[in-house]
Amino acid sequence: MARRAGRCALLRLDVIVTSYNSPELLKRCLKSLAGQREVEAVIVADCSDQDPAPALSPCFQGVRFLHFSGKRTVPQLRWAALSHSQGDLVAALEARCVPHESWAGRILRAHAQHPDVPAVGGPVSVAPGASAFDLGLYYCEYGLYAPPVLEGPSPDLSGANLSYKRSWLIREVDLLSKGCWETLFHLRWRSQGRRLWMSDAEVVFWNSMRPAVALRQRFSYGRGYAAARFGQANRWWALLALALPAVLTARIAVRAFRRGHARSFLRSLGWLLILNAAWAMGESTGYWTGTSGDSAIF
Repeated sequence: MARRAGRCALLRLDVIVTSYNSPELLKRCLKSLAGQREVEAVIVADCSDQDPAPALSPCFQGVRFLHFSGKRTVPQLRWAALSHSQGDLVAALEARCVPHESWAGRILRAHAQHPDVPAVGGPVSVAPGASAFDLGLYYCEYGLYAPPVLEGPSPDLSGANLSYKRSWLIREVDLLSKGCWETLFHLRWRSQGRRLWMSDAEVVFWNSMRPAVALRQRFSYGRGYAAARFGQANRWWALLALALPAVLTARIAVRAFRRGHARSFLRSLGWLLILNAAWAMGESTGYWTGTSGDSAIF
């Protein structure tokens, strides 16, 4: 596989794709990655009801498929696949977020230009023809990263469009072994004075999740995040978390209106409030109990 000249050529980019019950979107994601010559290796970490490897491996012979029985969270899948990668840079995508054709090159360039940055991310746009529910889920999960974005230091990055320098990632053994969300890695690095970097490497969100599943997932992930944040019960934060639906929705609204997405945001508003409420109830429960419960809903 040909490599770009210059500093980018010194960096190997491996991509981990997490997947659950969305074989058509996984196929679309892998097809995009197959056309990007900067990608050295792709590892699919999957916990679907049916292993997608038999159907997809003949089409993508260079891809390594790891299938896990039983449900796992995105970070549990992601960090389990990390040991199967070798790249200087390790990118993390979700199967439902299909990278733009120039995504890998932009990720490589950002890392090469900013060697002191442990993590580089990018914007997440929504697929054309999205329904009101699709938009609600999109804004709930990725509204803060809707394009256009300003390239440069960023306080946070989307978990669906991430890349790390391996040398930084493997230092966080305690977080990796616990299957922690990327948010905790980012908080730690920022507390150490490290910058996160927002690039223009874009992915496109395509929804394949039903409302009932999405609501359970938001509750579960909110609870898991809260439990991992302190490691014990915190009743004060449990009460504060009940205000999150209004706070989260307002934050997203400001970003959406500033970036010219007012119309699609308003279409999403009903579902967005419901999904944010599910997250808030989960986060409040996690703070109240100090436990994650069933946090393995993908």
